[in-house]
Amino acid sequence: MAEYRDPEPGDYPWNAPAPLGYAQADTAALFIAAPLLTAAALSLAGVVGGADDEFRWPGPILLLLVVAALALVASIQLNYHGRLYLYSHDDLVNWYSEKFVGLNKAHLHEKQSGHQDKWKTYNAAAVRCFNAGTILLGIGVAAALVPPDCSKQAGWRWAAAAVVLVATVVDAIWVSYLQLKVAHRPSRILHAIRRIAGRN
Repeated sequence: MAEYRDPEPGDYPWNAPAPLGYAQADTAALFIAAPLLTAAALSLAGVVGGADDEFRWPGPILLLLVVAALALVASIQLNYHGRLYLYSHDDLVNWYSEKFVGLNKAHLHEKQSGHQDKWKTYNAAAVRCFNAGTILLGIGVAAALVPPDCSKQAGWRWAAAAVVLVATVVDAIWVSYLQLKVAHRPSRILHAIRRIAGRN
């Protein structure tokens, strides 16, 4: 029995996202998580704006939360617009009929290729906005947890702020790694880490 291998570019005539599940993963993040995170950012901004004496840096916190919300909304809009250009051969057959697609294959293939390039452009911008929004939201939450001078539970609030900040830094490193991996452009640092891990 032949061993499985991923298809080469010449093995199939129609363009596909790489990896194949990338579009579905983006949809889950940008159409489900992004609206929820936007609501969280705006809700916390409302709390900070209404009780600024309970926070050490109310002005910067509000700015972080508002910019985070705007970045998340931008990710939703960019992803929505980009999805207009993502479709498969089966979608063409379902809408136009197999006969029409067969007769116009060269033209439709060229059009699909151009449309998928547009989707990649919009999608990359949407992912960058989403990642920036989540990181800014994490920093904003951490800043909101820093106790004011009059706090009675300063130790607990400092600990909570530290946990959120560490989680945000880990998230920033993780999403940066994933973006490099998806873009097929790992940095020298990632190559060095792989070489070191391979020796052990």
